[in-house]
Amino acid sequence: MAVVAKVPGGRSDEPPAHLVVVGDDGLERSVPIFDQLFVGRECAGISESRRLVIDDPEISRTHLEIRLDTAADQAFVIDTSSNGTRVNDVRIERAVLLPIKPGDEIRIGDVVLIFRSRRFTAVKRVAAKPTRARFDMTPMVMVVGDIVNYSTISQVTDEGIMARSLHTLWHQLGDVLRAHHGTLNYYAGDALFAVWEMRRFPNAAALAIEFALAANRLVEERGSELPLRGPDGAPIHMGWGVVHGMAALAAMTRSVDAVIGDATNVAFRLSGLAGRQGRAAVVATSSVRREAADQFVWGESELVEIKGRSGRETIFPVIARKTTTTTRPEETDDFAKGASGDLKGDFDPSP
Repeated sequence: MAVVAKVPGGRSDEPPAHLVVVGDDGLERSVPIFDQLFVGRECAGISESRRLVIDDPEISRTHLEIRLDTAADQAFVIDTSSNGTRVNDVRIERAVLLPIKPGDEIRIGDVVLIFRSRRFTAVKRVAAKPTRARFDMTPMVMVVGDIVNYSTISQVTDEGIMARSLHTLWHQLGDVLRAHHGTLNYYAGDALFAVWEMRRFPNAAALAIEFALAANRLVEERGSELPLRGPDGAPIHMGWGVVHGMAALAAMTRSVDAVIGDATNVAFRLSGLAGRQGRAAVVATSSVRREAADQFVWGESELVEIKGRSGRETIFPVIARKTTTTTRPEETDDFAKGASGDLKGDFDPSP
């Protein structure tokens, strides 16, 4: 880790606060804060007097901001990172002003920072009017990808190997998703959840199916490069559920919109059926099939029960895309660039 402290030049006034960097050798380096200080690996576009550059690959390009409000005698830290920030050993929310006081310890990666000042001693509650939440109902096509036998794999695999492997896998699949114009709603553990808004993409069903097929090919072709293995020692494989329906978009967190509705539940349940018990890796509901029936080769329909839901759902296995003269997303330069990387390689998820 290399720390480059940029001290404001030509400033004669006493800074109201400092951020102290505790080095691996225990030595401290004090960086003045006059109003704002950005901390990160690059802090591009920020003047030298307002940035602290730390050369560490686990730290985002602009990882956090320290902001002083001298009129209100308050200081705040704002996390803008990929890997998170801890204040006094507690992980803080992303993109939210958190009041801090002198002596508070801020940790980013393995780097320890201490906020010091003779002021800002009283942490006051921020009084702000909340933004009224907006809920939008919109037709969507959703895809959920689920790792088969994930629970068993996680029991017999080292946590560090699991984390690094999933980190690599999800980012490779994210490149494929972007090439197919999808939006990653979130991923957690064994599942990836992506959406296409039909108001924006009239061909959302076809895009979603093509993504699921391409993503499944990537996992099949390159899963052997990951150290993750199923109970039988074979490389991992995934099941993919493709669903069409109405959903409510709601800002349930400050950084991610939640997609809420019955269709979301069905997508997750179908992904848990796909690729299992002889089923195809990609399955879709009848409404998705109607939207893109003439563009793909389909298997025989099947009636399945959806846990927690009355009645049964008709699903269709998706075998392949029909051969056409139309350029497929996976044949574009963007797809080739996105999916051509080595699953063992490193990449940078920083914002």
